[in-house]
Order: sequence, then structure tokens, then C-alpha cells
Amino acid sequence: MDGHGDAKQKAEEIGRRGREIYERDIRSEEFDREHDGEFLVVDVTTGDYAVAEDDDEAFDHMEEKNPDGFFHLMRVGRRAAHRIGEADLRRRLA
Repeated sequence: MDGHGDAKQKAEEIGRRGREIYERDIRSEEFDREHDGEFLVVDVTTGDYAVAEDDDEAFDHMEEKNPDGFFHLMRVGRRAAHRIGEADLRRRLA
């Protein structure tokens, strides 16, 4: 496998593990209600996590705790942390 394929496979594994940790160890009705719309960064090497209103703030907190960690970004209560689409692009160009 080439370098691009290796990186893609690693990214997919980090995402899978991050979602698994969230579902198994973090997620609850109370947690999701309290943090709805906030950014969640999960360190898939330790299971530690940070929640913040801003994704950079959550990442910074986790990188302070474990500079060598592998991190998965989520947005609580949303399908994706960020989105880009045709409608979003049209709004920005208008």
C-alpha cells in the first residue's frame, strides 16, 4: 500500500476507535444533553477526552495532556463536526 493509502487507513481506524470509545465510555443522555453542539476530542490511545465550544480549544487541551496522542474530533449531537456543501458554498459566495 502506498503512503496515501496507509494514511487513509490510519485515519479511518482513528475514527472508528474514537466513535467506539464515545459510544462505550462517554455517551449518555445527560452528557449529550449537557454538551449538545459542543466539540468533543477523544484520544484513542488513552480514552481521555475534552469538550469545548471551539474545536481548537478541545484539541489544545488534549494535546497538552498527551502530545503524542491520536485524536478523533466529533460534535456532540451532530453527524459531523463540520460540513461543507453546495448550499454552504453558495451562501459564502453570495
